[in-house]
Amino acid sequence: MTEDIRAAYLHFPFCVRKCPYCDFVSYAGCMDQRSAYIDAICREIELTGAEQGSAGINLLPEGGNGHAATHGQSGLSTIYMGGGTPSLFSPVQISAVITKLRETFGIRKNAEITLEVNPGTVDEASFRGFREAGINRISIGVQSFSPALLVSLGRIHTSGQAVDAIHAAQAAGFANISCDLMTGLAGQTLQDVEDSLSILLKNNVPHVSFYALTIEEGTPFAEKYGDHEDLLPTAGLERDMYHMLVSRLKAAGFRHYEISNCGKPRFESRHNMTYWKALPYFGFGCGAYAYRNGKRTGNTADLSAYLQAMTGPSPVLSDILAESEHIDEEESRKEYMLLGFRMIDGVSPVEFQARYGFAMEDLFGDKLMSLMDRGLILHEDGRYFLSDKGLDYANAVFREFVGK
Repeated sequence: MTEDIRAAYLHFPFCVRKCPYCDFVSYAGCMDQRSAYIDAICREIELTGAEQGSAGINLLPEGGNGHAATHGQSGLSTIYMGGGTPSLFSPVQISAVITKLRETFGIRKNAEITLEVNPGTVDEASFRGFREAGINRISIGVQSFSPALLVSLGRIHTSGQAVDAIHAAQAAGFANISCDLMTGLAGQTLQDVEDSLSILLKNNVPHVSFYALTIEEGTPFAEKYGDHEDLLPTAGLERDMYHMLVSRLKAAGFRHYEISNCGKPRFESRHNMTYWKALPYFGFGCGAYAYRNGKRTGNTADLSAYLQAMTGPSPVLSDILAESEHIDEEESRKEYMLLGFRMIDGVSPVEFQARYGFAMEDLFGDKLMSLMDRGLILHEDGRYFLSDKGLDYANAVFREFVGK
């Protein structure tokens, strides 16, 4: 039995400066290692392709070269380059990675190919280069347009540079643009968030992601706010920010399709749907995770170790493996539920039975009834999904599907 993997995530752990709230795998001051990193990630792609091919996994059809096309009938439908700051790499370097993916797995003609961008690292020329390289979706890490909040977040860009980045991307021909906003920041007001959203709407950005600040252990923000939550907005104020964003975006013609994401029709993130539907995906790069062949794996977060392993004379994938977890059928079914409830459309018993061969209600009926009794989910039109109350208490829903 073959596994049809249509998505690939690639991690670029390079930053100009590490933001004090960030716990992602990323490093500042390593710019001289970018060329070696491209060589390493391309080698990892090659080795993974060989491993998957030898295991009888489907590899490719549309857009690949001759030898790759003999491996199968699929090809990548989504590619996401995240970080870190992938836009610190040149268009030529990004093109080399896309070419390697095409040669190894194939890329479908209508594939969504996303590049994360820091507004302080791009201009119209670089956007044009990225577009020529094959990127067709841009995700801009705006976070806020408040100058004071940008300083407190440690961002390297100004509000003016964020607007300029949006305009430059549009001038370069990008229509599919997403921007991130953050809520729950120290000193942030409801008006701050509304003003930031107004700028995005005024500039015709078709997709907006919005995330509440999470204080992550080991970050400077944990040291600053861990014992001083009184310095942050109250939970009630943060929820007001969230509901204002959703309400205004809906009124502007956006579809609220996932807890923290709204997009104009046809501008929803196709790559992220892979995660929310618990489908398999490749993961490449230092600190990247993958989910394939029933295993969730994580690469080493040690940049030096990753580069040494992948650019040495005899690279082996096991040398960069830091984590490996087998996801059995029971755990897979629970993840389908947990992740599926992130989507506003929720989960489908019909899709569940087609995938697992069991009725959703037979396995999770008691949990579903309990959640409905508590007003956290609804059951309509053959689907279970979060209620308005459930959007505010989503973690309580997710906890029902965690653990044995």
